Amino acid sequence: MNRRLHVRSRGAASVEMALSMIVLIPIFLYALFLDDLLRYSLDAQEGALSTVWDFTVQDYTKAPTQVERFARLTFCDHESGIDRTNAIGGDGSYLDCSDTDHHKSLVAHVCWMNDNAKQVTCTEGDKNAGSSIDPTHRGFQGEFTTGGLVRCSARAVVENYMLPEQFLPQFSKEKLVKKNWGKDNVGAVHENSQAGVEGTGRTDGNAYFLKEQKMAILTDTWALTQEADTEPGDKSGEIYDRVNFTYRRAPRYGIMAGDYATFSQKITQDLLSPLALAMGDSPLTPNVGIKPHTGSTPTPSIEISQEGRGGSSARYFTTEWRDWDSNKSMGIYQSGDRGDWYMGCKDAEKC
Repeated sequence: MNRRLHVRSRGAASVEMALSMIVLIPIFLYALFLDDLLRYSLDAQEGALSTVWDFTVQDYTKAPTQVERFARLTFCDHESGIDRTNAIGGDGSYLDCSDTDHHKSLVAHVCWMNDNAKQVTCTEGDKNAGSSIDPTHRGFQGEFTTGGLVRCSARAVVENYMLPEQFLPQFSKEKLVKKNWGKDNVGAVHENSQAGVEGTGRTDGNAYFLKEQKMAILTDTWALTQEADTEPGDKSGEIYDRVNFTYRRAPRYGIMAGDYATFSQKITQDLLSPLALAMGDSPLTPNVGIKPHTGSTPTPSIEISQEGRGGSSARYFTTEWRDWDSNKSMGIYQSGDRGDWYMGCKDAEKC
């Protein structure tokens, strides 16, 4: 009697194990597939989000940007961990882009190569972003804006290479996943990805298209690329061009220019030689004086010769270093709370 019970218990355990496998095996396989989907989604997100930040260090005074090109080379194999952009195949293409050896995932393969997917793609900076209706502001922006609002995006397609499209087809004809591409032409991963079709359900598409990842950033479009260092009388340089542009477009600049022309005509007729005006300073253009605060310049000041003092010189501050009240700028600098870099950063790499 005991032996019969023992045999029955063993038989019941086998049946339970077999029935459990019907549920456990699909759950295990789908967990692997979802893990791949999550990882691919994060990789695509990295491509779009990290690329747009590269535009913050782009030198816009030079040739057109190469940020998108380098980002595409980096993410040709869908991630930035292993780069072979210096390895070139026999056809002249980068191996990260042409080889399919990066398609080694167990369950799902990701690819950019599809009409409804795309590699990292960035738009040219929108120079009108943040523009106001003020004509001077719009003119200044049109003259000196070189960056603008940059948008980057990326979208990947994922295909199933392991999961069966149906489980126990003798009992159900319902598809659980989209096409299993591992059944045919396994080595042609790029060709398979190009043949993938997007759909809204399990039956009208044969591939999974991840959500498009997007990000935009407004670059500091008016930032100077060279250190501002000029003295009164210098009529060139980035800082002077900006000041001169704004000065000559002041609302009453035209009235002042007309009055100066009348004044010049009268004074040269009655008192001075025309050469006197050519040698003197003219209010038609601004004078700009600014010095960087460096170790060789202990204070942000410039030295100007004084004609009324027999040619002797005097130093003048180019900022509110000393405002004859509390000297806040000098006090902040001397306290050590501010650095020498952008916006007072102490470390140039963290600005």
